[in-house]
Amino acid sequence: MAVHCIVPARMGSSRFPGKPLIKILGKEMIVRTMERARLAHCFDRIVCATDSEEIAEVVSKVGFDYVLTGPAATGSDRVAQAAKVLDLDLVVNLQGDEPLVEPTLLADVAKTLESHPDEWVTVACPLDPGEAKVPSVVKVLVEGDYALDFSRSVAVEDAVRWFQHQGIYAYSRRCRDEFSSLPQNKVELERSLEQMRVLGRRPIRIVRSPYRSISVDVPSDVSAVEGALKRG
Repeated sequence: MAVHCIVPARMGSSRFPGKPLIKILGKEMIVRTMERARLAHCFDRIVCATDSEEIAEVVSKVGFDYVLTGPAATGSDRVAQAAKVLDLDLVVNLQGDEPLVEPTLLADVAKTLESHPDEWVTVACPLDPGEAKVPSVVKVLVEGDYALDFSRSVAVEDAVRWFQHQGIYAYSRRCRDEFSSLPQNKVELERSLEQMRVLGRRPIRIVRSPYRSISVDVPSDVSAVEGALKRG
């Protein structure tokens, strides 16, 4: 089946307003992220889902498609809106703050989604124990192939049991429709983690990655990404 990639992006991030258009070595972060998706060579379409005409103009100038969405509580809600407009079934949601995502990992996620369309799919990579208490680094507790819990902070002595969660989700139309029909629950709102809306209702399958995620959550992360790019 065809698998598509939608990259949600908004200008109003509470921790980093205007984040998708921040320049990383002279190129907007949203463009770098979408270019990484293109390198995976596994998607029929790569589309930016955004509420910003400014973001839409930037991605369209370099040849990418976009869908203008309405207000959305989360990135997955925004992806659901765009996928409905485009009439898509299998979709990988690549969050726009992953400009260094490994293309082969995206291909693995796409293949996993094709094999398990009735489950959510997401990614876990090694957790730096020094980031156990850093709230911008989301953690996931994994048993076998599935997520048991997600948290923004864990005890340092328990860090060895947790993985770092990476900003990639994948789901079918059925799973997205279920998600967007549910109200945000207390745990989702308290932790600001959208996956808590379905955890326990639908399996969340984990693709394990050996690559540690370097995402851009706060302004200070930009220099780390630029350093990694310079090192090749």
